[in-house]
Amino acid sequence: MNKLEFVLAPTLRHGSPEAPLVAELTVLSRGATEVRARIEQGGEVWTLRFPASRAPYLLLGFFPEGSARITIQIANSETALTWGQTLRHELTDVPTSPLEFPPLTTHVSCPERMAGRFTFLSVRRRAIGRTPDLSPAQRLFSTGWGLLVAIDNRGRIRWMRKLPNRSAGIELLANGHIFVHDTEFCSREIDLVGETVRAWYAADRPQGPLETGIPVPVRSLHHQPHQMPNGNFLALSAHAKQVADWPASVHDPEDHRSDREIVGDMVVEFTPAGDVVWQWDSFDHLDPYRIGYDALDAYWHVRGFPGAADWTHGNGVTYDPRDDSVLLSLRLQDCVLKIDRGTGAIKWILGDHANWRTDLRAKLLTPVGEPFRWPWHMHNPRLTSEGTIVLFDNGIYGARPGQERCPFHKSFSRGVEYRVDEARMTVEQLWSSALTDSDVKERTWAMGDAHRFEETDSAMVIHSIAMPKGRTDIGMDEDDRTVRYVAEFPSYARILEYDRKDIANVLFDVTVRDPNELVQWEVFSGVRVDNLYPDPMGVTFDFGDTLESAPETTRIAE
Repeated sequence: MNKLEFVLAPTLRHGSPEAPLVAELTVLSRGATEVRARIEQGGEVWTLRFPASRAPYLLLGFFPEGSARITIQIANSETALTWGQTLRHELTDVPTSPLEFPPLTTHVSCPERMAGRFTFLSVRRRAIGRTPDLSPAQRLFSTGWGLLVAIDNRGRIRWMRKLPNRSAGIELLANGHIFVHDTEFCSREIDLVGETVRAWYAADRPQGPLETGIPVPVRSLHHQPHQMPNGNFLALSAHAKQVADWPASVHDPEDHRSDREIVGDMVVEFTPAGDVVWQWDSFDHLDPYRIGYDALDAYWHVRGFPGAADWTHGNGVTYDPRDDSVLLSLRLQDCVLKIDRGTGAIKWILGDHANWRTDLRAKLLTPVGEPFRWPWHMHNPRLTSEGTIVLFDNGIYGARPGQERCPFHKSFSRGVEYRVDEARMTVEQLWSSALTDSDVKERTWAMGDAHRFEETDSAMVIHSIAMPKGRTDIGMDEDDRTVRYVAEFPSYARILEYDRKDIANVLFDVTVRDPNELVQWEVFSGVRVDNLYPDPMGVTFDFGDTLESAPETTRIAE
């Protein structure tokens, strides 16, 4: 075997300003099969192990504050050699303003019982106020900023990527990169260096074309993205149609009618080249006159559809490879649909049975077992390996237009898991993070995410827009000026992990909350992983000092 030695002195290079918790290490050696970096920062130690053939070496896991000391070691099957001088890494470009750095507080952490060690989160901020009332500067503050972070299982930030726009749902691709939508109707693949590898944008978006990126022939791309096993992407795309005599009131929909442009959703499958190879249009399959609460809010007015009403509000889509079907969550229809990708037919509807068109009633699932609750204004369905459905149930309203709503302070927000029996056309509630009102941790107006972790029998539930507790005066109508609307209160986010056998046993509890209550902080969705490094990179991330005992050396090959 070749003699083990350093060819040149190891060097460090700071990452990009957009990804300030990243550094690149260059090590040129001879006879090595592995390169190791022992990092000390803030009283913590972790060790990274890289295949020696892979260079430069990406250093991840830094904390946002304080300098780091890095010890470099090279090794082969026979011995290890340590570089005699410790490298020092000074962090730069980390946000220092409280308006740009999410205020995380860890309340509970049980790392030995949690699934995985890191959680990627899509973080957003918002000025307090009703959407129509926000000034241009407040609107830019809310939409012209975004942040992706990875926190460890103690709730500390260990990676971040600044974004120029408000972020939406995130997913990890098969190659370990991050896939994220933003509110500019753009989808980006971002690697752990923080570089945008590829980007796709809605070619017909109201903002016009992007200078870079792959155009997709749709008007919008929004909410939660999803990669399919064939490498294509599922996404939601909103478009609008003019409808005659549409309900002009969510409280008396039968008595008030007017012609109106309404926004409905398409599900599109597009290739990495941007070609749409499959689509499903809600206008072709659902009743446009079945409206939901919030239909008349200004949601789409500021997203390129001025004056348009919100009909379906799709907010999550996922692929079921077991039978080539698609699950679609429609917030304002208060339902999850299963769609046959081959025929486009609706296979079943999981949701309240009120006001469905006659031809769709046969698709409605019948609830069985106790306890059971329908989801209301739910978000982002996910499939487990058993084919059960996990989603975040905002649980607001508990009624359809024309019916009396549940006051917001009695909302029943939770993570929930359902099992559908397609032969019997029934649905059973298998698990919920809240079984009684006293179990509800937060009342969550919108968004949210839920994951089941099968290896630890635990579940992560993200409350994206949690409202102040104890308030009984939170208004639910954007156009009602007699009470304070929900958007006028200081909201916050909360990430929880539960022991599924005992929901009173919380394993992880982190809030993202402005102590001064001046900024609304939101977490759109999250992804749990065991290693910050994608599997294909073959990098081991070890908490603690795992360097082998080896003599220090400054020897460089001749």
